[in-house]
Amino acid sequence: MSAANRKSTVAIVLCTYNGSRHLQAQLDSLINQTWPICVIAFDDGSTDNTVDLLESYKDRLDISVNSNSKNLGYVDNFEQGISQALSMGFHYIALCDQDDVWHEQRIAHGMQQLQTIDANDNAGPALAHSDLKMVDSNGNTVHESFLSYRDYSIGKQSALTTVLGQNGVMGNTVLMNAALAKLALPFPESLHVHDYWLAVLVELYGQRVLLDDALVNYRIHESNASNPNAAIKFGMEKHTEHKSWQGFIKRDYRLPFKEDNRLNIINFILSSDGQLPPITPEQRQKMELFRDYLAFEKPRYKLLYGMLKGGFFRRGFKHRLRVIYSTLFTARYNK
Repeated sequence: MSAANRKSTVAIVLCTYNGSRHLQAQLDSLINQTWPICVIAFDDGSTDNTVDLLESYKDRLDISVNSNSKNLGYVDNFEQGISQALSMGFHYIALCDQDDVWHEQRIAHGMQQLQTIDANDNAGPALAHSDLKMVDSNGNTVHESFLSYRDYSIGKQSALTTVLGQNGVMGNTVLMNAALAKLALPFPESLHVHDYWLAVLVELYGQRVLLDDALVNYRIHESNASNPNAAIKFGMEKHTEHKSWQGFIKRDYRLPFKEDNRLNIINFILSSDGQLPPITPEQRQKMELFRDYLAFEKPRYKLLYGMLKGGFFRRGFKHRLRVIYSTLFTARYNK
């Protein structure tokens, strides 16, 4: 592929692991994309026929297949895929899970936005993402909007506190330019999820675009790396599952965001020592407020007030009421 083509062709970083059950539907949806793409697949040591299935698409799809000599885990696997796409000279990179189905305009809608940004913003970091339609293992719709299901308040306007807390930028909808990819590499140690890292970086240093439509069918099943079907509940079950009297008696309440290594990422950014561009005083204030909550070393009512006022928590009266009660009374983090 010529250097000129790599400026407009999108590199699809597809990471797989024992995904043969649903992979064919995803590959077919990549073939149907209306924008030129090149697929860079990294298999993470599958023991089923995933690699054979990937290889079988070489006559229908511009795809290269790479097999890891050892299992890296999906975060490190995506890191090497992004690095490979950059080394090959691609200017735009999309991230792809093995078990979803993309709408045919998924890449085209994002590229229309990113190319406009790059033309006007001197190729600063940029990311386009979308909502997702939730489907079951058989492809039947279970919810029209993942963002609505999660009560995420992320929108089209820049919102650092929302991204730091709720986030709402799902990796399987991410399309980014090379400027963001270069800024993100190498990933910090102990990174819990790669999409969170990309979302925070673009909110600090670039421009994020939320596309209008749900452009990915997000398959919820027992083998999801994130949001497996055991964690997805509807109706009353959504509000009552995993609540126990034993936990109530012990005051064993797990607080949002505290147990997924976000503190490591926040500290990394706040003390990057030139590894990252400087952030503004306002951005630093918001990040330090979030760091204080994650460290849980100040009076709880002060932490709670700052988090609620800043919009870190998900919207919804019931959710916020639970957060208030749990923050004030949990014994889980007593020193």
